[in-house]
Amino acid sequence: MPEKVKAVVMVAPGKVEFQEVPYPDHLEPGACIVKMEMSGICGTDKHAYKGEVTLYGGTESEQDMVFPSIHGHENSGIVVELGGDGKDIEYSGKDLKIGDRVTNCPNVICGRCWYCRNVHGYPYCAEHQGIGMTYYSDRFPYIVGGWGEYMYLPPKAWVYKVPEYLTVEETALSELFVVSAILDRAKEFAAYGGKGFHFGDTVVVQGLGAVGMMMIAKARILGAGKIIALDAMSPKLGLAKEFGADLAFNVSGMSEAELVQAIRGETEGRGADVVVECVGRPEVVKVGLEMLRRGGTYLETGNFADTGSVEINIHRHIAAKNVLLWGNTNHPHDGYYPAFQMMYRYRDTFPFCNLITHRYRLEQAQEAMLMSFEPDALKVVYVPN
Repeated sequence: MPEKVKAVVMVAPGKVEFQEVPYPDHLEPGACIVKMEMSGICGTDKHAYKGEVTLYGGTESEQDMVFPSIHGHENSGIVVELGGDGKDIEYSGKDLKIGDRVTNCPNVICGRCWYCRNVHGYPYCAEHQGIGMTYYSDRFPYIVGGWGEYMYLPPKAWVYKVPEYLTVEETALSELFVVSAILDRAKEFAAYGGKGFHFGDTVVVQGLGAVGMMMIAKARILGAGKIIALDAMSPKLGLAKEFGADLAFNVSGMSEAELVQAIRGETEGRGADVVVECVGRPEVVKVGLEMLRRGGTYLETGNFADTGSVEINIHRHIAAKNVLLWGNTNHPHDGYYPAFQMMYRYRDTFPFCNLITHRYRLEQAQEAMLMSFEPDALKVVYVPN
């Protein structure tokens, strides 16, 4: 194995560099190293680049993303080293061997705290760590992120052996599809007084990045009626229809009042049954709540990092409307294998791989990062080789 690893290092807010960092000189029991095939730039990485670094603010898990670090948690890679016999690493209990294609959940939990012992599926851990976010690149194990030639997956990381029927691109996008499980969870509330997500419901998706597109696809799979996609960038509106949206509104020239009226005009005056926030900015939450019908469900998943505050009227926006408001900063670690299967089954229905709009070498570190903020960029990825 090499002594040095080529990687993209986020050295400070607003600055990424192509560097060579040490290859780990040993593996901890339960760890593995993968040779990277592809790694995406996530909205969380963009938040870190902008200096919005606080994760899980106000909870026992509050922490800041660190610098210098190698980001990248939307990954496809091939196992090249195992810290042990490979029997206790893979999530579902499969034996892991050299040459297996894998992806990973970005969450690493302690397994001991109250949340780990009492909440199944969602990593609410009080001692949570994030692959590609909270591991320093200037100390062992150096390469805990996918933006490099190799990535170290530490003990307790969730590692998933990828079925042979998934491509490299689908593997790297699978984490995004797992995020859409918040819509699956909303289905669980459908028995409670018109709340949750019902068959035939009108669903509005705010923000048409890669996550927003996955939300549209999942809403269609789960039986949504009318799906309305919202974005300020016209090029994304057509693709949203390919992913299952019935209507796509360019909101750039619309006031909040006009937007709310447009949604009510499509819902017999009531408002949407479900609204999913995927913009990642706090200022869209107020108008998102105003789009809802009484008793509607608002799914907040875009503001993964602390992006600031927004003023809302608690009575008008939440209490009087009997809103079901669901905050979300994690996705279910038991959702990967269902996601693999559903992406395969629906690959001819939804153009998943078209979400990858730009590919860059590691040496193009800053160019790729800046492109991820451009209007026509959906998913920007690093391809090491």
